[in-house]
Amino acid sequence: MTVEEWPQHSLLARLTSRSRQALLQLGAPASFDAHQRIIRQGDSAWHTVLVLKGLVKIVVDTERGRDVVIAIRGPGDLLGEMATLERRPRSAHVIACVPVQSRVIHGPDLNDFLERSPEAALAVARVLSERLRGSDRRGIDFMVCPAPIRVARTLFEVTERWAGADTTSRVDVPLSQKDIASLAGTGLSSVEKAFKLLEEAGALDRSYRRVSITDRNILRQFGEFPSEIPY
Repeated sequence: MTVEEWPQHSLLARLTSRSRQALLQLGAPASFDAHQRIIRQGDSAWHTVLVLKGLVKIVVDTERGRDVVIAIRGPGDLLGEMATLERRPRSAHVIACVPVQSRVIHGPDLNDFLERSPEAALAVARVLSERLRGSDRRGIDFMVCPAPIRVARTLFEVTERWAGADTTSRVDVPLSQKDIASLAGTGLSSVEKAFKLLEEAGALDRSYRRVSITDRNILRQFGEFPSEIPY
């Protein structure tokens, strides 16, 4: 894939062709089935996973025994780099939403690569900074945006990472309603009400256990986005 084909905010899209090819040569190929756990919270294994195809969700087990979906990642994203760079236990689970193709990179190899490539190290820092900014923005949305808007923004984020720049195709959402509710910070009943409104507006279509985005432009309008995508 060229830089134009990787999602805009992914790590691989931010690298020069030379650095991107160097990173893609690290590690070994690995495939994961849908619903397979790729990284386990609390694990001390120091390796990263570079997603080439597929979509994953980042899930945290809380102290109250409830698991919470806090983010999604897709092609071009690096997973587990924080624990690897800090040499600390994993802070979350990473679970495949669909079949995933990736490269598994050992921590020392990633460290050596970043030391040799200041451009790549800066790109990783920018990705982490953007994630922090997105997390702050989501926290603000939890306080000021009604649930239907948060659900619409969550669905838009999923389709952007899952389907990329292709806005013409129908996109099946590879997340459960429970996952969407967790990401949007709301309950299942609010997600159901939001789905009904979005379906009436022509943004999505529903069938048994399946939600498909049919018009991303309507979805974006419903989400009342500011000038840039908040997450």
